[in-house]
Parts: sequence; structure tokens; C-alpha cells
Amino acid sequence: MEKHGSRMLVLLALLAAGSAHAAGADVGQAAKQATNWTAIMMFGAFVAGTLWITKWAAAKTKSASDFYTAGGGITGFQNGLAIAGDYMSAASFLGISAAVMATGYDGLIYSIGFLVGWPIITFLMAERLRNLGKFTFADVAGYRFQQTPIRAFAASGTLVVVAFYLIAQMVGAGQLIKLLFGLEYWMAVVIVGALMMVYVLFGGMTATTWVQIIKAVMLLAGVSFMAVMVLAQYGFSPEALFAKGVEVRTQIAANTGMSAEDAAQKGLSIMGPGGFIKDPVSAISFGMALMFGTAGLPHILMRFFTVPDAKEARKSVLWATTWIGYFYILIFIIGFGAITLVLTNPEFADTVKGIIHGGAGTA
Repeated sequence: MEKHGSRMLVLLALLAAGSAHAAGADVGQAAKQATNWTAIMMFGAFVAGTLWITKWAAAKTKSASDFYTAGGGITGFQNGLAIAGDYMSAASFLGISAAVMATGYDGLIYSIGFLVGWPIITFLMAERLRNLGKFTFADVAGYRFQQTPIRAFAASGTLVVVAFYLIAQMVGAGQLIKLLFGLEYWMAVVIVGALMMVYVLFGGMTATTWVQIIKAVMLLAGVSFMAVMVLAQYGFSPEALFAKGVEVRTQIAANTGMSAEDAAQKGLSIMGPGGFIKDPVSAISFGMALMFGTAGLPHILMRFFTVPDAKEARKSVLWATTWIGYFYILIFIIGFGAITLVLTNPEFADTVKGIIHGGAGTA
């Protein structure tokens, strides 16, 4: 059984890498940049540090419990940071900031949809998963139902969800590394995929947890710095930032030939809903998918098996919600910074049409 499981994981990795490579040809079209040696050295230092963690974790991994759940020795605070690191991905960072840049207020609603799924996890799932589970969600589901069919169903659902999620992550990471390091896109995807496989295969859940903690700290520090620098341009006044965003969008609309009144209305539209989702039924459907989808992500659910008890599982969700909420608030600021600073800079965008060179993800 373990042999077949390993084969399935390898096939999934190959499928995701191939799909990410195919998607990369058209997604974003981030322009290849000159090799950035400073960025490469920083990336190399990060990789060296995380590989050392993997070696340390591998030495501690003595059993299946150590490999799959870190022996249940992760604290609630640590697990909360690791969950946040899982959730605050490259796809989320790039995608939500680009959504805010493109649609304004609707981008914030999009991120809130992700966030409101966490109370469901807190009150309905975290404690039960920790008390009933052993390694995976399938252990919990199999406790109440027939083992063989429910495990097959849970495993199939997990693979489908992870495949789609992994493709988005690989595309985001590949485009980002291509943009920063001046590498070919396929090379960026291969490097990221190979590193992730090394972390997981050799370090197990312990290495994965600490890599995610480091990632969370770096992302939180990075978005905090970026948000502060954006606000500094406007005297640390969010109101001034939003007003400038409306002004830029109004000017872009006027450049397309709209009347002054229509252009002003178009500019103001970024401060209200309706730019991304047009009707209530779509909004409700979209919100439900985001809210309940969070509670069904396999890589999030498996993290509740790494803590020693249900109390620490609840702490994990509390800390994760805190960090993720903070992250998404700052992403809204960064998205408006992209409107006011990127769309007005001819080096990065067509300032007349408001189109970014390389697509919205470049923001």
C-alpha cells in the first residue's frame, strides 16, 4: 500500500509540474529580467538554512508518527505560524494584491472570504480532528464509516484538491523566481519543485513545519515593510492613499474616452462592490465556496495532527487567524499601492491605458 501511495505522490508531482509549466506560458507573461545576484545570494542563504533544518529534522525522525505528524510535539503557537505560512502563499500574495489593484474593494471581499472559513475550523473541526485522527483526515472519516471505501474517497478528493492547488502555487513561485532571478520559467518550476520534495521526503512534518514558520515570518515581515513604505508616500494616511487610487482610476478611465462624469464614477467604483461579482447569487455562491473551501483544504487539516492535544489545536487556529487576518489587511494596502505607484510609473505600466507590462501578477 505504501509503495502504491509513493507512486501516486510522484505522479501527482509530475502532473503538477507539467501543468504548471504549461500554464506558465500564458499566465502573467512576467518579463524575464537580468540576473539579480543579490536576490540569488539571499535565496541561496534561505535554501541553505532550510536544508540544514531538513537535515536536523531527518535525524529526529525515527517513526511514522515523527514523519507524518512531527510526533505531536509542535506547540499551538508554532503550528499557528506554520498554518499561516501554508495559507499565505505566493499565489495568495500575488493574486490578492493583483485582485485589489484590478477591482479595489472586491479584492478585500475576496480575501475576507478566505478568512471567515477559520471560525468553522475552530468550532467544528480542530478539536475533533485532533481527538479522532492519527495522520490524515481519512483516519477521522474512517472512524465512523466503512474504512476501505471512505479512505479511497478521501484520498481521491485530497489528490484532486492538492493537484489544482499545487499548480497555482507552482505557477506563482515559478513566475516570481523567473522575475527576480532572470531564469527561464521551466527552470524556476523545477528548482522549486525539487526543493519542496527534498524538504518533505527527508525532513517529514518537522522540517515542513519549520520551513513554513520561516516562510510565515518572512512574508509577514515583507508585507509589513511594503505596507509601511506605501503609506509613507501618503503621510501614513489610508484616506489619502484611497483618494489617490480613485484619482488614478478616474484618470485612466478618462484616457479611454469616457466622459468626465462616467470616468469619475468608474474611479469611485473601486471603493465599492460590483467590479468582480455582478449579482447576489454569484456573490453568495462565491462566498460559500471560499468559506467552506478553507475548511476542506487537506494541507491545512493535516496540521492539526501535529499538536499534542485539542487545546493546542484550538490555539493553532487562533494564532493562524490572527496572522492571516493581519496579512490580508496589509495586502489591501499593497494592492492600492500598486494602483497609485505602479500604474502611474511608465517603467512598469502603460500609464494611459492602465495596463501593467507583464500582466496583473507583476504588480
